[in-house]
This record gives sequence, structure tokens and C-alpha cells, in this order.
Amino acid sequence: MVEESHTKIRLLVAESFELVRIGLRSLFENNHSIHLVAEASSIEDLFKLAAQHKPDIVLMDLQLSGGNYAEHITKLLHACPQSKVLAFSHQNSERTHLETFRSGAMGIISKHHSSDLLLKAIHAIHAGQIWFDRNVTKLLWQAQFDSNPPVEIKTDKRSSQQPKLSDSERHIAYLACKGLSAKEISAQLLVTEKTVRNQLSVIYRKIGVKKQIGLCLKAPLYNYFKESYLFGTFFPQDHEK
Repeated sequence: MVEESHTKIRLLVAESFELVRIGLRSLFENNHSIHLVAEASSIEDLFKLAAQHKPDIVLMDLQLSGGNYAEHITKLLHACPQSKVLAFSHQNSERTHLETFRSGAMGIISKHHSSDLLLKAIHAIHAGQIWFDRNVTKLLWQAQFDSNPPVEIKTDKRSSQQPKLSDSERHIAYLACKGLSAKEISAQLLVTEKTVRNQLSVIYRKIGVKKQIGLCLKAPLYNYFKESYLFGTFFPQDHEK
């Protein structure tokens, strides 16, 4: 493949079915903002091609891994830390989605969704956002509540187990859980992007997470904001026509 403008999103497709790869190839070759750098049909090819091309995003078929998708996503991100993973799946099980996010993927999209929504997901993840639809989010949050009951807040502030966030930190955490990037949060709050990134670092440290995904999964355990806020119009499926 011929290398194109570095301003394009460099995408590696890892898909087990040839017919699906052909369809995806046609979609991306006709897109002016995405450069398809390589296609992998096996896990072995995926690791080799990812190391060779260093893509911005890997669109990864979860069936490709033979059931070990979480382990392979973690290994892939360790080997290629500059890449982001968008999981591609026909499954909608709680376990699949929860393990995918916990492994470090930035999003997951169903194979039943439209090509337009897939393109939106790729652009969103490239911009630093996370991507998940309403149904996936409900599965993730319910699984978190079932396995980790909300922390009981004691009346004695000194003995409370809840990490303390300032009002501004709670606001930024809320926007981050909506999937907004640091740049988008800064524009909305009229502060510098550096300020937002610094505050996010503080928030992550207080809550005990390392990434935006971890914040989204853990924040509800401390009741920082009402769950109903998190099922609003920002979810990608709400924008699908």
C-alpha cells in the first residue's frame, strides 16, 4: 500500500472473514480522512503488522482472538502503546463488553451498526474519546454495581472511603464520562486544554484509575453524579440516522 498524508487516520483492520475485510476495504479506500495501512486475518498477522505500521487505530474483530480477546488487546497495547483499539463484534454479552473495556480498548461497536456510525466511532476514538452505545454502557455499569456495591459514605468526613473531588473536578469528571476529550472539555469550560489535562490527572489519581475508561467504570461507585445523567443524548447511537 502507498503511504499517504500523515494527517489521515492510520487504520489497521484485523478481521477474520474475508468478505467483511473486502467490505471494510471498500469503505475506507473511499474515505478521504482514513488511510488503511494493512489488513490482518489472524492474531499473528495482527501483532506483526501493528509493529510494522504503528497504526493510530486498530479495528479488531473479537472473534479473531479465539476467545482470548482481552489478553490479546492488553498485549497489543503494551507492544504498540501509540495505537488505540476499537473492538468490532457481533456479540452483546455483558462479559464480552466488560472484559473488552477493562483490557484497554477505547470503544466497541457492533457489526450490526451502519458504516456511518463506524466512521464516527473511528474519528471519535482518534480524537481521544471513548465510544460505547447506550446498551453497552448499561451492561458495563450494571456489572460494576453487581460486583462492586457503591461505597457506603460515613458521616465522619475523616473516615470516609470516598475520594474527595472539588466541584470543578466533579464537573470535568462528568464531561469525561460523557466521552468528551480534554480539548472538547476545555472549549466547553473556557479553560486551557493543559488545565483540563492537569485536573484529569488529579482526578485519576484520587479515584485510583489510569485512563478515561477507568474513570467511567469507577465514578458511579461513589455517586459523583446521578446515573440518569449518563444516559443522555451524547451516546453514539442517539446520533445514528
